[in-house]
Amino acid sequence: MADDLSFDILAASLRQDTSDILTFLEVLAKKLESAIPLQTTVDRRGGLFSKTKTVHSIKIQAGEWQYVLTQDHGHVDAQRVKMVRGIALKTENGSLPQWIEWVSQELLKLANESSDVRTGLERFLLS
Repeated sequence: MADDLSFDILAASLRQDTSDILTFLEVLAKKLESAIPLQTTVDRRGGLFSKTKTVHSIKIQAGEWQYVLTQDHGHVDAQRVKMVRGIALKTENGSLPQWIEWVSQELLKLANESSDVRTGLERFLLS
């Protein structure tokens, strides 16, 4: 399966169903946390008296780039930030489809460099 990892398959898996954005973000967050836990940070937030927490942001660290999805009341902001020694040098804003393209490309690069990432992405695609 490792040789079968392709940009198109990974991108399609990432964009499965974005019509319900809150559900999409929760499913995406869980899949990424499971597949690439060392590269993924998820921030979940709830209201003052709420027992339910929803995904507020998903961050993926891949090399010098950090890919960030932030959700606020159903609106999603997508960014990629070039980080050097913890300092943001450049921030690019994009759409959700653009973010999926960016992340897919980076994850494929990581999969080629790390068997752990490759195995995690294979689990991601099969889940």
